[in-house]
Amino acid sequence: MIGGTSFLQHLRREQLRIRLLQTDTGAIVKDRQLIRFASAEATPLYAQHCARCHGKDMTGNPTLGAPNLKDRVWLFGDGSVFDIERTLLYGIRSGQSKAHNVTDMPAFGLAGRLSEAQIRNLVQYLLQLSGRPHQAPAAIEGRAVYDDVAKANCSDCHGETGQGNSNYGAPDLTVDVWNSGNDARSLYDAIYYGQHRIMPSWIGVLSLEQIRALAVYVYMASHHE
Repeated sequence: MIGGTSFLQHLRREQLRIRLLQTDTGAIVKDRQLIRFASAEATPLYAQHCARCHGKDMTGNPTLGAPNLKDRVWLFGDGSVFDIERTLLYGIRSGQSKAHNVTDMPAFGLAGRLSEAQIRNLVQYLLQLSGRPHQAPAAIEGRAVYDDVAKANCSDCHGETGQGNSNYGAPDLTVDVWNSGNDARSLYDAIYYGQHRIMPSWIGVLSLEQIRALAVYVYMASHHE
């Protein structure tokens, strides 16, 4: 009887694995059975492979620049299972040919493109953009730096209104969500030293079913309802 029960459990699990891979990613999130199965499969995988960067509670790590996975702010794509899965498969600047690797944040201070004063003013403009207390005169100067094509040219990636571009990972500067810290010092350092964060590619390390399960798991973490 025990052997028979184990066989049936194994059979059901294999059937769910096949369904998880064959079902359209948009339909998976409407299937409670697949959501439960994916979450059960992904929980130990997340703890083993993802928690050391994104945290056990999935709220990220500013020291590493690892984003919070529980909000709905995404560097790449719109946070769909499809987009999350693509990032898991190929990574970010991972060396994979299909990785997200269009651009990164230049080191404006180290490269001598902006002075310390210009960076400080730019930080005040970023604080203003994200709706936080700021020094208004400095923010005006920072806006000029932001728009200056010959200097920072921030709008080329982040857009004229600062709302970013998820096609190539330029974050929205208006939502007050910062992967590397939101205080003035952290913003200064991000501009001065630049950003070149790397996420590994998991294809070949995890199975396609495991990656799909993780994608569903992360999606559900940001859709608490």
